[in-house]
Amino acid sequence: MIKEILKNNKPGEMKALFAFDLNTDSNELILTKFNIWARFFFLKYFSSKDCPRHKEMDLNNLKAYRGDISQFVNIAYRGFAKTARTKLFLAFCIMNDMKHHRRFIRCLSADLDNAKQSVTDIYNMCIQPRVQQVYPDIFGKTETKREETMNGFTTTTGVKLLAKQINVDQRGKIMEDAKSDLDWYDDIETRTTIRSAITTHKIGENMEEARTGLAINGSSIYTANYFSEAGNIHQLVIKKVQDKVVMITPIMDEKGEPTWDRYTKADIEKMKLEDEDFEGERMCKPNANKDVYFNRDRLDAMPILQPIKEIGGFKMFKGYNPGHRYAGGQDIAGGVGLDSSTSVFIDFDCYPAQVVGTFNSNTILPEAFGNEIYEEANRFGGCLIAPENNKFDQAILKAVQLGAQVWMSMGNVLKIIQTTPKTYGWNTNSLTKNQMLSSLREAIDAGLIELNDPDLINDCKGFTRNDLIDRPTDIRLTTRHFDFVTALAIAWQMKDHCRPQRKMEEYREPEKDINPAI
Repeated sequence: MIKEILKNNKPGEMKALFAFDLNTDSNELILTKFNIWARFFFLKYFSSKDCPRHKEMDLNNLKAYRGDISQFVNIAYRGFAKTARTKLFLAFCIMNDMKHHRRFIRCLSADLDNAKQSVTDIYNMCIQPRVQQVYPDIFGKTETKREETMNGFTTTTGVKLLAKQINVDQRGKIMEDAKSDLDWYDDIETRTTIRSAITTHKIGENMEEARTGLAINGSSIYTANYFSEAGNIHQLVIKKVQDKVVMITPIMDEKGEPTWDRYTKADIEKMKLEDEDFEGERMCKPNANKDVYFNRDRLDAMPILQPIKEIGGFKMFKGYNPGHRYAGGQDIAGGVGLDSSTSVFIDFDCYPAQVVGTFNSNTILPEAFGNEIYEEANRFGGCLIAPENNKFDQAILKAVQLGAQVWMSMGNVLKIIQTTPKTYGWNTNSLTKNQMLSSLREAIDAGLIELNDPDLINDCKGFTRNDLIDRPTDIRLTTRHFDFVTALAIAWQMKDHCRPQRKMEEYREPEKDINPAI
């Protein structure tokens, strides 16, 4: 019967064939209609047979359109047709959804011209001669003035599609007092944007602003490549969202077989030879980058534990053993929502050593964090702690006032004196940073430590050699803080200094004779 309807070419019957209603039609039925519609009107897009991943992509696009999921992160290699297929899907919905479930759709890109091109392509699909025979009234004349430009258009049925640049502020972008209810992000991150920490941070802020500005039950679709862990696509992948779907499609599977038979093994071998970043662009594996600092295989093999107890954000993964040696490292932040205050506690009397407690907050104020690390240390017998003392000394002073066993290091020598000056906390500088991170890397490589916390493991996965020398003058100019890595590296430095039931004054760096007898 479907073939007869298509062969008869009667606009009314064809329009009824493809029309759908989200309230009554199943996902399976709607996707069947979409695939017939797309091939009937736009056969040029289907020169190769679909692969299973295309069907999965269509289903997730529909779920986002319905509002069953809030985010669909569609990551795939260049040439997978993710952008073209999303354009087809949106055009299908605009023309065939009888209830017009989504009335304000935005296409957002890092480059405004790319967003305009997406809008133009969808518009051209709507006015294609064969399409117009079936949907002649989609841009019919109305009493109200409607937009039909490269920046956007509005159909006779009141569905608006708008092109926007993600680099600009997203607040207040409304249509007739209605917020956008479906945002499609395409090419929001390029190798040009990723080179600038300022641009990357700005895009991240605007993405979050756009997401929180969606209408009730609004959804977002992201089509992207995954070539770097330094930007916002990586954050989309790792950020925990309850109703988010992340689909990552490499050009070949673990057995070396192409995921889409449009590309042969010979084609893929040619790409390996010619592509500058085959792993990132084709395999969606930015972690294979040669600049990754920690052994990725070791990190992937790390066990992941559920906390046995969580108290005010402090996660405990193992219980306290009074006969074991414990120590904690801390990175202190300002508590203004930028970088985070973090703690990592390690049990050194296990093999391998175990991360037994972690804390992470970007809103806790320094003085309150002093109370927090004192309480955390007490959960492991009042163990040795080593807060970084580069800034926000009030956190360390508060912990000292409460009686915490704080690591002491040599301070700056201002004049010749007989005793070595002491400073509370661990000082991270150009010398100690390289040493402590190198020591931690050796421990991970040798299997001497298990991290247990997935957030801590992910922080280590993203750390690169470039981050060793990254010294932003303003932490707002970078999304790469790695506060967990810093706390972990400092805690590992305490392995030779922590002792069970040791007096406070013994927790300090060995004194050195700064004025030896001549």
